[in-house]
Amino acid sequence: MVVPVRFQRLDAQRVALESAFCLHLRCLRAELGARFERVTVAAPTMAPADYLRDQAHLGTLDEQADGIRWVALQPGAAGRVAFWLRHAPSVARRLWRAVRAADFVHAGTSHDVYRPIEFLALLFARLQARRSQCVVDIDLRGEARMRRQTGRLGLRSYLLCRALYEPLRALQLRLAVRWCGLVLLKGRRLCADYGRGRPHVKYILEAAFSPEHLLTPAAETQRALELADPERDLELIYFGRLVPYKGVDRCLEAVRAAVRAGAARVRFTILGGGPEAARLQELARAAGSAVRIEFEPPLPFGPALFARLARAHLLLAAPLSEDTPRSALDAMAAGLPVLAFATEYYTSLAESGAVELVPWPSVEALAERIAWFEADKRRLAPLSRAAVQFARANTQEHWMRRRVRWTLALFEAPPLALAEVRR
Repeated sequence: MVVPVRFQRLDAQRVALESAFCLHLRCLRAELGARFERVTVAAPTMAPADYLRDQAHLGTLDEQADGIRWVALQPGAAGRVAFWLRHAPSVARRLWRAVRAADFVHAGTSHDVYRPIEFLALLFARLQARRSQCVVDIDLRGEARMRRQTGRLGLRSYLLCRALYEPLRALQLRLAVRWCGLVLLKGRRLCADYGRGRPHVKYILEAAFSPEHLLTPAAETQRALELADPERDLELIYFGRLVPYKGVDRCLEAVRAAVRAGAARVRFTILGGGPEAARLQELARAAGSAVRIEFEPPLPFGPALFARLARAHLLLAAPLSEDTPRSALDAMAAGLPVLAFATEYYTSLAESGAVELVPWPSVEALAERIAWFEADKRRLAPLSRAAVQFARANTQEHWMRRRVRWTLALFEAPPLALAEVRR
């Protein structure tokens, strides 16, 4: 596996990384069973400062006990120039050796065209006639337009993205569709555009929660009672990384606008950490005491996180760029409906019956919908039931078994010949 997820080596056997991805890898290893002797993950390393900041909510894997070996590629904090001058040759050698030792290669296209380590792994798999699969997390074809529209991208950069970066990213995916035995895309429009008539191109969801994380019947009953109580506050929540493109400041602005419009019984909790934390706290102070906004530190993925989510009523999501956050699915597992900007991902999740959409990127529309739910919280009850129902049918184990079945089916046929070109 070649992934951009950063890790920190703790000692000769243990590594630390994002806690949900730890569980994902353990689940994958268990589903693969004895069919594969070893799983190797090649990834960038974490900056020491990032590890010190995030270590409280990171997970740990033991290479021997978990059966997952880690290969360090470039330092995650290395810039573009440093990557090519200092790290690119050694990264290419390590990737070549890792692919040569593998029977199956799992990678993706590289959004960062200046450090294309994932796509390089797919190219090496092609050159060495290894079976492979490509996974694409986000449909980012509209990223330049969205960043330009929200003032985060100048005209020169926008034109460069449209003329160079976007065609290079599209070319990677078109080549991956021809080279790989399996292509998994987290977007229905991506599948429609790149997988037309190609049965090896498939749509996926990537949940991280398991059945034990689903909202319990007792908690579901408690949630229904709270929603029926007109004296209870509407409990809004955002959880995840506090980075600019997540649009948490837009959520905060929408809550402030809803309160000023008369939605007095609203409380908004921001659960997470990241570079935007200080700015968001300043915005919360500037909003005044009438707007109740609370900050809580991030929680590691697991029972404590889902117990905290069970105390909320509605997840807010206002991404400024396309995103496929696991938080949306985790929220549904906790019975939380989602109120979100109508990006590609949230629009695809609306079929669950648990997602309420407003036009992107309208803070005013988000505020109006918050006020509408605050006026009668019982409107959230059917969305909450739909959330749990959807989550029950889309656990990590459900999708992992499907993906492993597709993967193992590739071993029923010989790997692609070098001269073969998919039609």
